[in-house]
Order: sequence, then structure tokens, then C-alpha cells
Amino acid sequence: MEHTFTCRGHGLILCPFSAKDSECYRLLRNRENNRRWFFFSDPISREAQEDWYRSYLKKDDEYMFSIYTENGTFLGGAALYHIGEHAAEFGRLIVDRTAAGRGGVGTLALLLLCDLAREQLGLIRLYLEVYEDNIPAVKTYEKAGFILKGRRPAKDGMRYINDMEKRL
Repeated sequence: MEHTFTCRGHGLILCPFSAKDSECYRLLRNRENNRRWFFFSDPISREAQEDWYRSYLKKDDEYMFSIYTENGTFLGGAALYHIGEHAAEFGRLIVDRTAAGRGGVGTLALLLLCDLAREQLGLIRLYLEVYEDNIPAVKTYEKAGFILKGRRPAKDGMRYINDMEKRL
């Protein structure tokens, strides 16, 4: 959904996701070391990403954000989706570690998004799903205050998914 929400802090800017950002996000997401952590892990073509972006703009329960440094370097993206009256799902977090030049950017971006969700959207709870073996992501979510609510087998039967949530 097109939106105007923006937040700043910790040397980062979270702003509305653009068509240009969508292509940068696709390239980052398609890297082998990143793809394997997404529930849909196949490479995404430029055309498929453009189709996804057009459909995203039509949704009324989803906000996608780009993550930038204060000097304008694109670092990645994150989303709030399935937005309801009091809760939303968090996901699609990806950060270009090379461009970030430091660790912890995902945690800082998530904390900014939690503040935005509470203060500007009036939400009281965020929830997410993450592969249990995605240790960097699990640590990021724990540092941002998410707690484990459940664990279940993934569809492939080889891995587990953690269900986590945070009260805002």
C-alpha cells in the first residue's frame, strides 16, 4: 500500500518502499545467503518483482519500508502486513551487511518499526514467523523484545518455525 510513514533514528531512515527500492530489494533478496531464509526461497525475476510491487500497492493491510542510512545508502527493507485493528505481522526484513558496515542494523530498524507501529498505527502487538535455524534473525528479534510463543514443523518437515511476538 502506498503510505507516507517515515521514521528516523540510530542513523537510519525507514521510508515508504518505492519501485526503485523494490528492484534493489530483489537483488539483495536473491543472493544465495539471503534466499534460503525466506519461506519462498526461489530466485525472483525482475518481472515477478514488478508484478509483486504492483499488487502490493493495491493492498490495504500492508506497509513495506525501505531502510536507508542518513546519507542515502539503501540497506534493505522490512514490512508490516496483515495489519488489523490492534496487531500486525512483521517480516521481510533484510539488510545488506556489506553496505551497512556494522552489525545490529536489523535490530535498530525493527525497533524503529515497533515505535512506528505503536505511535502512528496504534498497534499493541506484532508477531512473526522465523526459521528456528536462522540464528541471526532469531537473535535480532529477541534483542528487539520478541518472545517465543510456539514452535512447529515447517512444510518441508526438515526444519522448524518459531512463532514470536512482542507487546508494544
